[in-house]
Amino acid sequence: MIQPISNDHEMLACFNQDGNEIEPKKRSELHNKPYSIWHGVSDIWIVNIEGKILCSKRSEKVSGNPGKWQSFFGGHVKAGTDFLETALRELEEEIGINIEPEKLLLMEHGKAEEYKHIYYKFVYLFDTERDVLDFRDGEITETKWFLFKEYWQERIINPEKWCNGINEIQYQAILQRLGIS
Repeated sequence: MIQPISNDHEMLACFNQDGNEIEPKKRSELHNKPYSIWHGVSDIWIVNIEGKILCSKRSEKVSGNPGKWQSFFGGHVKAGTDFLETALRELEEEIGINIEPEKLLLMEHGKAEEYKHIYYKFVYLFDTERDVLDFRDGEITETKWFLFKEYWQERIINPEKWCNGINEIQYQAILQRLGIS
């Protein structure tokens, strides 16, 4: 039997309706439906110079979307940290990439009402000369590079195998921001 990765007692940064930080809460309190407390998440798309997106397969041990593929890396903002720190930490924990903060480019931020997420989405241009993937924390089991059309086609053919996506408008904005044609 698969033992789930549990972090239900982890304290996460919480926010009021206006986005101002309030008292942190345990992850387990935030993930009970109906969702009622705003909390932070940082997502990072990784793209290479060819414009391919690095997608990852979530471990069967994670509580959210086990065994599914996703187009970004990331996680929840822990109490006492911010969105950028979270993005940097998640890249190091999930795939072993340790980068300087200025290498992460903010693409968008906003609120997702359905999950009560306040999100920041970053992009990182993968350095093929330097970056080596190392699945450190067990949340990710494999990765694969996709051209956007391949990724989109795969999502259409096998929607049950995917979560956490990217749309064409976001993808085009990333290419423009990174200067990839």
